[in-house]
Amino acid sequence: MKHAVLITGATSGLGLAYAKEYAKRGYNLIITGRRENKIIENANYIENTYSVKVKVVIVDLAKEEGLNLLLNEIKEDEIEVLVNNAGFGLKPVFSEVPKEDIDRIMFLQINAVVLLTQNILKQMLPRHKGTIINISSDGAFAVMPRNILYSSTKLFILNFTEGLYMELIDTAIHVQVVCPGFIDSDFHESAGMNVVKKKNGFMKFMDPQEIVRLAMKDLKKGRVVSVPGLEAKTIRFIAAFLPRKIFYNIIIDFTRKRNSKLNR
Repeated sequence: MKHAVLITGATSGLGLAYAKEYAKRGYNLIITGRRENKIIENANYIENTYSVKVKVVIVDLAKEEGLNLLLNEIKEDEIEVLVNNAGFGLKPVFSEVPKEDIDRIMFLQINAVVLLTQNILKQMLPRHKGTIINISSDGAFAVMPRNILYSSTKLFILNFTEGLYMELIDTAIHVQVVCPGFIDSDFHESAGMNVVKKKNGFMKFMDPQEIVRLAMKDLKKGRVVSVPGLEAKTIRFIAAFLPRKIFYNIIIDFTRKRNSKLNR
């Protein structure tokens, strides 16, 4: 497939929003996910609505065999844009996380991102054209208890993307990392997290399409680190400028209050 955008984790949320955005711009899509019925439904909708081709790859990128399957599926495709979006969170405190879950999140949000990016980059460089978008999180700026593996892997994605940008500065490859705050999707439910999705006020949940709109605006401006939304920008600022001891106390206090509310 030519003139294609590869989006991982496009079953719902941000991945689906990116799929719709690029389809609207006339790109063919290659989308991955694990929930076969849902992602095929998405593909049919996008094809019928935007008159583009959509290839669906049902794959679990948290496993090496899943990544190898995807790489084999796309070896003949000409990918112009890569969106590394697939990810998940873990609810338990670190000491209670099963090794299987540790292996899965580390592979998905580090190994798969790096290896898929390298594979696609080798296609882009000879064509002197391409865009790589990696989805991180505001958690990359402010790690929180009960979420430390997720935040740590998202910090890796942030650093990896910034380094990649500098390494590719003399090429025609565009690189961006997107660090949103709370997204109105099924992410938290999938992780077993009991949250109240506020639509107003501070720490509200943003619509995925709005996050993509803001991130694409930043991409056009050449902004390497996109932080859509006031909440995410505030967290980035606080984490960067507060003395660490004060930062720790704020996060610990916030976490205790949140857990108290959820346990009532």
